[in-house]
Amino acid sequence: MKNNILLALGALLVCFSLFGQYFDTDFLKPGLPDTTSYVIDAPADTGLLEKAKIVTETIQKSEDSTTRSDCLRLSALYADMAILLELDKDDLVIKDTASIREANSLSGKMLRLNIKDKYPGLAEDAKDLLSEALGDEDVTLDDDLRAKAVDAFRALSWAFYEGSR
Repeated sequence: MKNNILLALGALLVCFSLFGQYFDTDFLKPGLPDTTSYVIDAPADTGLLEKAKIVTETIQKSEDSTTRSDCLRLSALYADMAILLELDKDDLVIKDTASIREANSLSGKMLRLNIKDKYPGLAEDAKDLLSEALGDEDVTLDDDLRAKAVDAFRALSWAFYEGSR
């Protein structure tokens, strides 16, 4: 009996080593974020909408199998960043546009997506969208500029949500 169990386990290990690449291992990966944190409405500002569409087109050019999950995770992240900027008025963690740009450049690293060369031109397109809303100068955020930054991150969230479809 003991030998039969060991023989069965050995056979399973041999089968898994030979055919393991054909098994679905998605259960080992973290799940997709909750859909309530995505921005599914297009930006109202036409300039942001055009830049967001460019981001979506860049994403959709990729033929990678993880594009959908990457996009949904980034969409949720940018929606959360918009909320952080909205709620940030009292604590002021993000005080200027330089901090916003730094947060944007670190967003893929925060999720450990490893997307550096996966989507050519995506980083530049996202920076262009932020520049459309915030300009290119490093300035302290006032209420108006903070609202524009929130709109920019919501536009990025929408762009990634659209790119996942």
